[in-house]
Amino acid sequence: MNEMLQSLNDKLDILEKSLGYVFKDRSILLASITHRSFSAEYYKKIPDYEVLEFLGDAVLSLIVSEVLIKEFPQAREGELSQIRSAIISEVYLSKLARELNLQDYILISRGERYQKGSERDSLLCDVFEAVFGAMYIDAGYSIDIPRDIFLMYFKDKIITDIKTDNIPRDFKSLLQIETQRIYGTLPKYRLLKEEGPEHEKIFTVECKVDNITTIGKGKSKKEAETQAAKEAYHIIKPDI
Repeated sequence: MNEMLQSLNDKLDILEKSLGYVFKDRSILLASITHRSFSAEYYKKIPDYEVLEFLGDAVLSLIVSEVLIKEFPQAREGELSQIRSAIISEVYLSKLARELNLQDYILISRGERYQKGSERDSLLCDVFEAVFGAMYIDAGYSIDIPRDIFLMYFKDKIITDIKTDNIPRDFKSLLQIETQRIYGTLPKYRLLKEEGPEHEKIFTVECKVDNITTIGKGKSKKEAETQAAKEAYHIIKPDI
């Protein structure tokens, strides 16, 4: 058991260095990386990350909201809401978790480890949220430290990803919001053609709104519509 305790302490040491923050109460950090399967299997009962995940979700939502409002002051509420949802989505936060190598620190049961549970997007996203929730509590329920750390590691990446469309955005919904606001109408999509064999079809779709017409291609009609919507959206909103 002493070896296991030393291993846990070593893991926490490395994680603190990676985060750039030393916890006053390391039990909170330990909980933030502990999956319930490990908690059930470990000889000594320790809390898992679920409550911290709940809190961290709110912490990250606030931090990301601040970033978006400061960086895109002309954007409207609906647009900011869509982008924020993309940033704090499971797909995107799991990518940020991998940048911190959180998969190397997660405590899971032997069975979960065998199934490579720490590589799952859902689990990585949960732990990422939990770690920031843990920092928020350890800092005396202050947003300052988790905000500073998040901005230090991820602000530039987020802004670049937004501007290069490297986030999971719903362009059909975004385009609809803008066309209703500007033109008082909805985009219209028209399937132009289907090409290729049945198992490798390529769809070409036209998106038309007011005097704007764009073309999108994809392996499904939905993918082609999304691509056409994306092109139209960036004609209407070139700065975000």
